Amino acid sequence: MKLDITFGSFLLALVGATSGWAAWWIGQRQQLIQKAVIAAEKSVNEKRDFDHLLRNQSEISKNIAHGFDDIERQISDQNNELREIKAYLIRNRNNTYDKES
Repeated sequence: MKLDITFGSFLLALVGATSGWAAWWIGQRQQLIQKAVIAAEKSVNEKRDFDHLLRNQSEISKNIAHGFDDIERQISDQNNELREIKAYLIRNRNNTYDKES
């Protein structure tokens, strides 16, 4: 059984075209997978960055609240000291008037 040259060339061309198509399809599929991976990584990175910003904002808000608490404590301490000074001055003024009388 002799193979016809045209049939052999057709068979060779078919195998070459099929393997070329398979290589192209695999390459396209890999590119699609790479694009999907890049998009997923970008999405994860954006979510991580956003969550990081939210945590930072929360920490900043807490620190501001603690700062105001500290300022309020300092003002309260100063008010107490001013009351003590005022009481001392009033006492001394009354003592001075009592001595003059």
